[in-house]
Amino acid sequence: MRRHAFRRGDEAVASSLGTMLAILVILALLTMVTTSWAPEWTKGKEAEHMRTVESQFSSLKALLDQVTLSGNQNMVVSSPLTLGSEGVPLFSADASGNLSLLSSRSDAYNTFSVVCPGIDFERIAYGSIVYQSFNTEFIDQTFIYECGAIVIRQQDGELLTTGPSLIVQNVSGTLAVAVTLLSVYSDGATYQGTGTIGVQCRLVQQKIATRSEFSNAEPVYINVTSGAYRAWYDYFARMPVEWGVGASDYDITVDTGASTVHLELRNVALLVTDYAILGTSLDLT
Repeated sequence: MRRHAFRRGDEAVASSLGTMLAILVILALLTMVTTSWAPEWTKGKEAEHMRTVESQFSSLKALLDQVTLSGNQNMVVSSPLTLGSEGVPLFSADASGNLSLLSSRSDAYNTFSVVCPGIDFERIAYGSIVYQSFNTEFIDQTFIYECGAIVIRQQDGELLTTGPSLIVQNVSGTLAVAVTLLSVYSDGATYQGTGTIGVQCRLVQQKIATRSEFSNAEPVYINVTSGAYRAWYDYFARMPVEWGVGASDYDITVDTGASTVHLELRNVALLVTDYAILGTSLDLT
């Protein structure tokens, strides 16, 4: 009888140990999922979303260029922007984003001017479209459309990925400059969420074109005031080589206090500018 009772107790202990081991295995798996796998899944999804937003900003720039070239003030077009990404069910929350339309000089800078003192010429473009991510795992990024260019900012730096509509050519020792200035006019709307919304745009003012030829070469100044002025400086620092502009024909300076980059182009014989105002609004329907 004692031997029989001992066997039943042994079986009970073995059953309890098996249950405890099963629970420990499940807890270990859950810990691994929540601390390792789920964050990596979430990080991958948020990184893919950032690539989507980058592509959408490129499409937005192309659309704004097309509206400007069309000259049609009665056409209203819309471009989608995805604000957030879905998290991993049960393990991580959705990521969100914020989209802002900035119109005036006081709204985080965003002005682009072309000045030629020799002919008392000045054109100023203003306004920007800004998306800011609120990721849970992947590094947060800010995408900015300003002055016809696209800038990406993040904690460790900023980069101008798509330049403005600016062409500089070395023609027989003198420079020919062609630039399109696009102002983004808006009501300053902002929206934060996780879904996809549209940015509507239309041509508010017919494009103004000017062409100036100089018998004696003149200096032309391009000034960009932006919170991302470092990205603009890097862009202007590398482009003269691609334009074929000699070191004596340009100069770049930065006013860090005003967040302004100044590009001086000397020896300019031809200056062609296009100026247009684009109206933008958020499509929240």
